Amino acid sequence: MQDPTQEEWENLWSQANGGIYQSWKWIELHKKLGRNIKFIIERDKSGRLNAGLSFIESNLKTPLGTKKILRASGNPLSYNDDTTLSFLKELKNEVKNYFYCAISPLVILPREDLFNKAGYKIFLNYTILIELNKEKDELWKQLEKKSARWGIKIAEKNSLKFELAEKPEDLEIFYELYTKTTKKGNFHLNEKYFIDGLKNTNLSKMFLIKLKNEVLAGGLILLDYNNKIAVLNLTSSSDKGLKLQAMPFLYWNIILYCKSLNFAFFDLGGYDAEAAKDTKEYNINKFKERFGGRIIEQPVFSTNWKYPLLRKSMQKMRFLKKIYKKLNY
Repeated sequence: MQDPTQEEWENLWSQANGGIYQSWKWIELHKKLGRNIKFIIERDKSGRLNAGLSFIESNLKTPLGTKKILRASGNPLSYNDDTTLSFLKELKNEVKNYFYCAISPLVILPREDLFNKAGYKIFLNYTILIELNKEKDELWKQLEKKSARWGIKIAEKNSLKFELAEKPEDLEIFYELYTKTTKKGNFHLNEKYFIDGLKNTNLSKMFLIKLKNEVLAGGLILLDYNNKIAVLNLTSSSDKGLKLQAMPFLYWNIILYCKSLNFAFFDLGGYDAEAAKDTKEYNINKFKERFGGRIIEQPVFSTNWKYPLLRKSMQKMRFLKKIYKKLNY
């Protein structure tokens, strides 16, 4: 079936109250990064676009060979629940030739009822969500006193500054910090073009923590205006920044910025419920917990059993996760 035009997609996206990951600008950015975007859509008899979802098609390397997969973030776009359910059922037939097809819906509106009715399999990730519909004083009080609040006060005494990333040279310095962080933690590294293409657009904002003109830390947040939620996409800090408490200062100021937009939620970008003590992931979890949010489920729905089986296997046998990262990162 012919792919939708930009006008068709944006009309459907607007009426469906679509999220950032299904916006045309997000899709175009990934196309420019060389990623293969696959649209799966449904039209009515007149040819009008009724429902749709965009996926990133990629190759998954496994010990048994390379498999083609589809991944989508965000909710299916449609005009009503009946159309969404019909679309989800038909989608399963459209992707039968893929090893798996996984969809990560909006964390505050996962529509588990519709995915269940359509016969999808589920795997649960987790994240931490901060509710912003509170007064500033209340948000401050929910921060952990001896770590988060203490760190913010130390950062203020150290005269650290929170500002929008605007200078190209600052981005270069931050990207170097970010690259070192991902290599040290064996995390996925986003391309520099991805960050540069997002920063300070209506899709996202990038902030830095500075001491005078020295970049100590920074972070990129994604902004979903339709659903009033911001998502922390990536952060990094220098060793000096960590000592001067740049990170709690960064998080706190991002919280205040998102509140100033009248957003309802700030998603801290994931929580590894299986993290073992004394690991990088465990320490990141503990840091995020200091800001008073709620640990909530972040479901991923799959058209078959292969995706949840793979993820559960990596949870039980951590060496499989290392093999997965080695082959695919």
